[in-house]
Amino acid sequence: MKKLMSIMAAATLTFSLAACGLKTETSEQPQTSTEGSNTETTSLGVIDVVSREEGSGTRSAFEEIIGFNVDGEDPMTSNATIKDGNGVVATYVAGNESAIGYVSFVTLEEKASELKGLTVDGVEPTAANVLEGTYGVSRPFMMVYKDENLTDVERAFIDFLASKDGLEVLESTGTIVDTANAEDFDMSKYDNLTGNMTLGGSTSTEKAVKAAADEFTALFPKVTYTYDGTGSGTGVKNAQDGTYTLGFASRELKESEIESGLAYSTLCMDGIAVVVNKENSTNDITLEQIREVYTGKITDWNEVK
Repeated sequence: MKKLMSIMAAATLTFSLAACGLKTETSEQPQTSTEGSNTETTSLGVIDVVSREEGSGTRSAFEEIIGFNVDGEDPMTSNATIKDGNGVVATYVAGNESAIGYVSFVTLEEKASELKGLTVDGVEPTAANVLEGTYGVSRPFMMVYKDENLTDVERAFIDFLASKDGLEVLESTGTIVDTANAEDFDMSKYDNLTGNMTLGGSTSTEKAVKAAADEFTALFPKVTYTYDGTGSGTGVKNAQDGTYTLGFASRELKESEIESGLAYSTLCMDGIAVVVNKENSTNDITLEQIREVYTGKITDWNEVK
């Protein structure tokens, strides 16, 4: 991950708009698979589409990555079953043979005996595959800035984020990091840091960045920060004009943004697992099929081939 933080080049490389008419029920080493083809005809019939509640970060990320229900375009099927929380989605899918849902990688690992994580375009949902850029239901958390707007405080924070200590904080919030070549943070290089960091951008990166900033300011009590959750586009724009000393985006940067002269790096990665019941014979699904299932264009399991 330190390598990702140090390279200021294009990075390779999921979440929440309301949809009407939804059923709401509230309760509580890298490898590419070639064995994921769906060779059996299923008798499961109509697909029970399961999504998260409005306002869920996982839901907004999933919709953004798959490409539906964003800015009013390609709305989610009105027949979707809505569940609150990764654990509740997992329990529902585990108890319904015709269901499909999405959960965090952590939840899939915890519920591996009850759920099947589908390969997507033949690639397994693993952290290693996300870091390699081969698993499609994933996205980068990007940091952007203008070098001339940085003070010693921001430079120390950038160093902290690239360190083993910083990466472990990011990982504790559920993101995917690579600590293989990371070193411990050497705070002795930064004496008497004082100042305020003006941070802002994506609401999806907010939890992770705030956790890291909290740890950093605990090390340097005279440093403070603010984080303005305004969205990825505003995060990039405000980093360009100096409103934010550090901006954050939960997507790849656009060519126009890169050409504007911003420095940028990948903080960490975010991945989501598409899951079905253990009794479902389906093993693989494409990104396009996921989009068509969630928009109601595909409604029967026999169409997922």
